[in-house]
Amino acid sequence: MDTYRHFVTITSQLYFCASPIRLDSFNRCQFGCVYCFSRKRGTDTSQGGLRNASPEAFAGRLERVSRGLVRSALDEFLVRRVPIQLGGLQDPFSPLEEGCEVTLALLQTLRAWRYPTLISTKGRVFLQDKYLSLLRDTPVLVRLSAAAVPEKLRPAVDVGCDGFDQTCNKIEHLVSCGVPVSLRIQPVIPGFEAVALRMAERAISAGAQHVSFEYLKIGTEGREHQCRVLSEVLGMNVWGAMEARGVRRLGRDYTIVPTGKHHFLSEARAHCHSLGAKFGASDTEFIHLSDGSGCCNGSSLFLNDANQFRANYVGVLSDRKIGSRVFFADVLAMWHPEKSVHSYLTTDSRGRDKSGKYNSWMSLIAHRWNGGRGPYSPLFFHGVSWTGEYDDHGFKVYRIDNGL
Repeated sequence: MDTYRHFVTITSQLYFCASPIRLDSFNRCQFGCVYCFSRKRGTDTSQGGLRNASPEAFAGRLERVSRGLVRSALDEFLVRRVPIQLGGLQDPFSPLEEGCEVTLALLQTLRAWRYPTLISTKGRVFLQDKYLSLLRDTPVLVRLSAAAVPEKLRPAVDVGCDGFDQTCNKIEHLVSCGVPVSLRIQPVIPGFEAVALRMAERAISAGAQHVSFEYLKIGTEGREHQCRVLSEVLGMNVWGAMEARGVRRLGRDYTIVPTGKHHFLSEARAHCHSLGAKFGASDTEFIHLSDGSGCCNGSSLFLNDANQFRANYVGVLSDRKIGSRVFFADVLAMWHPEKSVHSYLTTDSRGRDKSGKYNSWMSLIAHRWNGGRGPYSPLFFHGVSWTGEYDDHGFKVYRIDNGL
């Protein structure tokens, strides 16, 4: 099996994610979820053949940066102990793992350095003792994912994955081992919101301490095919249901407009809080309204000896009271990498401020702060408005008007 060249990297979610380091064991996933388009995303996935991460190279990088040999922005994030997302693109515990134990080797390295890690999975391989012993001794938060669909439809939606009863059993088992667990309900499909709330209640009853919600996105790649398959499986017109809420294109995705999500997310947050759990909003416009400072993944709530990446839009908007003003200087004052991040981003994400005043990352934020340079500026996020004022350097001053 060839080596997956980009198995560890900084993602383009850097603009709004507190844990933007992605670590993937494989460039493929053996689950066949009908709403997933990761096979068409990311370097190496569009090419034929299975590739896996190099645990040796990963261990060598962590050892090198521990000696102060910092050569890249990714190294800077590692020195800072910004949480890693294991399984950021491809599931690390699909049946692929049983044959080669690449994830096992990565977990051994993460444990050796006690590196804060978020794990996203629908698998069950981790229930084996050799994995559980590593999870117990490593600062991790395990995020188990499931689509918000009636259980009778799950085999045709989360193809190859466990049913929700088994997911709740996994939550109970992990919690009994002292491992914190989050349930990621994704996607929430229009019309199935009540199912999502029932799933959250069951997961919390099983021991989940955090639940996040994310509405269905349709990739621009093969939109008609994806909508047709989903509609046939669910017995409904998926695209029509999205259009009824309002649809817009955001980057490479079609997503429901914020007004079509707001009511449910407000209800979901209240539901989680009433049950004693933390809430995460995974739809980008609402991420800053999640509990904690680790955005939708809840990492700040459960991972010790870690530092969230805060020098982005969500970092300066979260934990703010209504009426607070938000300045470009707020981002500039936070820790951010000095070395270039441009090589990690897609071409559409690389536009930068041309003044020469800022380093790579801050030039990207400065270029977008006033809006009109792509989708992201503070105004993109729910409840934020422009005050009509500029600071002394020509950057707009924003205000927090409301929340969920």
